Amino acid sequence: MPNVHNEKAINLTLSIVYGLVVLFIMSELTLIFTALLALLCAWNFTITLMKKPKPSTLYANILAALSLVLLLHDVGFGDTVTLFVAMLILSSLFKLLQAKTKKHYQTIVLLSFFSLSTVYLFSQSIIATLCVSILYVLNFAALALIENKHSLKIASKQSGKMLLLALPIAVFLLLFLPKMPAFWQLPGPKLAKTGLSESVNPFDIAKLSRSDELVFRAKLSINKPPAPPYYWRAIIHDEFDGTTWLVSDLLKSQQRNKTSVKDAPQFESQYNIIAEPSSKPWLYGIGQAYSTNSDVKSTEQGLLIRKRYLSNNINYEVKTSSFNDSLLNKINRYQNLTLGNSELNNVQSQQLALSLYKNSNNDSEFLTALTEHFSNQGFAYTLTPEPMTGGNTIDEFMFNNKRGFCGHYASAAAFMFRTVGIPARVVSGYLGGELNEQDEYLSVYQYDAHAWVEVFIKGKGWQIFDATAVVSPERLTGSLSQMQSLNNEFTNNLEFSLLRFNQIPGFNWLRLNLENLDYKWTNWVLGFDQQKQSSFLKRLFGNSQLWKISLFVILTIIIIFISYFVYLNWPKKAMLNEHLLATHYKEIQFWCAKNGFNQKANLTPLQYLNLAREHFTEKGSLFMQFAQLYSDVRYKGEEFTPQRKNHSYDLVKSIKTKAKRSL
Repeated sequence: MPNVHNEKAINLTLSIVYGLVVLFIMSELTLIFTALLALLCAWNFTITLMKKPKPSTLYANILAALSLVLLLHDVGFGDTVTLFVAMLILSSLFKLLQAKTKKHYQTIVLLSFFSLSTVYLFSQSIIATLCVSILYVLNFAALALIENKHSLKIASKQSGKMLLLALPIAVFLLLFLPKMPAFWQLPGPKLAKTGLSESVNPFDIAKLSRSDELVFRAKLSINKPPAPPYYWRAIIHDEFDGTTWLVSDLLKSQQRNKTSVKDAPQFESQYNIIAEPSSKPWLYGIGQAYSTNSDVKSTEQGLLIRKRYLSNNINYEVKTSSFNDSLLNKINRYQNLTLGNSELNNVQSQQLALSLYKNSNNDSEFLTALTEHFSNQGFAYTLTPEPMTGGNTIDEFMFNNKRGFCGHYASAAAFMFRTVGIPARVVSGYLGGELNEQDEYLSVYQYDAHAWVEVFIKGKGWQIFDATAVVSPERLTGSLSQMQSLNNEFTNNLEFSLLRFNQIPGFNWLRLNLENLDYKWTNWVLGFDQQKQSSFLKRLFGNSQLWKISLFVILTIIIIFISYFVYLNWPKKAMLNEHLLATHYKEIQFWCAKNGFNQKANLTPLQYLNLAREHFTEKGSLFMQFAQLYSDVRYKGEEFTPQRKNHSYDLVKSIKTKAKRSL
């Protein structure tokens, strides 16, 4: 349109920006709606390149209404954050399809800044941050193109300079600006990528092995590291309904009581955890775990529960002690013995348990006998267990299939312990982790999800019983992805990931280095919370009062902004009182000579510019505009206004820019 500069470049730039935003959030949307958004981006990109007319208002509005119906059907009102983000992107794309005036494009660019920011609701990784930063540069460039005639390359370069100038200020604010707790917070999106369920069905645990989402990282202490194997406890399941292990109401009520670290026994190890956002409040620790973090609650059972902000990373220190070996009270003993209505099912497993117990002298010998049974009866560990249905799934597993995932072994073992009157409970969490040898930390992924049994032995207290370790001892070390015996089964079972190519050294090196880079980003930037900032300021300023540090920071920021404002508005004199247009004319002469255009020195500026226009035909209009501006100001004596100054700058930059790279 005549009143919009660079309409083609603006449309193409915004189409690319929104296409990449859709790519980042596609995992949060349905496949159909993601395809719709991608189609809208491609449609606008195509009609811009082919110079086709934009759809009519009526046609676009009908499509928008149908798209809104599809959105409400696919996303629904259950996840308001995702619904808001999807509606924002959808409306912006339809607005872009109908944009014709400068005001339309200004509105779309403004909406684009909000759309780009929504990416951080779903991903805060360093890769996402770098990509979104580049898209911010493009969006600022599109905003500049609305008002100016220069190319996308020049606009992007100016936008990039602005970002680089803002980066030191952003780092300064991150380090020194006092962190205050949020006054309010949007409801977090449904983050079902990581975390465990309060109900354990063997097949639910097996499904988690298909996901390679990072769950948490553990930085082990040099002085008191925990001893392997690493059983990261998250949830205790003490109620069995015949097929599924649940968290009883009694246990939930007990977990509301917070345990003080002061009341804990002697600590045996300590470590730091950086947990990813999760759909559930359960956190991770080994043995009887305690934490002093204000956002983490330690329960009587040694579990850790997150108090708030499930959609954020959390960094917390953990101290671990052995399980309490005191006797169970009557209520807890009954709760960890009951089988509910399941006594009528799985009769063969009950008879097997009673037979093994009859030949044992005590509970410890029964535990040994059950271990030997799993070891000697041909049981195998698999990531793809055969489906089992009905009320006798434990019998089917113990006597027919004998191939299962950790959930099968944990469910069957806990059932058999309870059958003979030994208190037992199923615990779900994660096992092991992939060690990063460079920075000495463990990365635990969703496919490392694990279930095992904690059994109460008289005189010894709670003990771990893991039948998986009996049939597949290799699983106790490292991560599930590092089990050579299951490598083919693991990679075939896994969704698309670089892990599928971990046998290729180059891909594995790339994966490990990207993971290490993300760890540093999470630890130093995302994990720079109020506690870390306080320690940093104390090391820097000593024990100065907080208000003095805050005053110093605020005054420093004010001085920076005042200095920058003075610098931008300070009157600049041309060297030797030379007119700015004359300086720009010399820059053009130098560029022309550098590109093979040399003329006699006795030519006037207008003669020189006219010959240059004929020599550089692709930039002819630019030389004509500069010649006209030079004539108006230098010969006709017209005022050299700020608008003409900016126009002169833009013309020089455009002349010096290669035409092939401009849009």
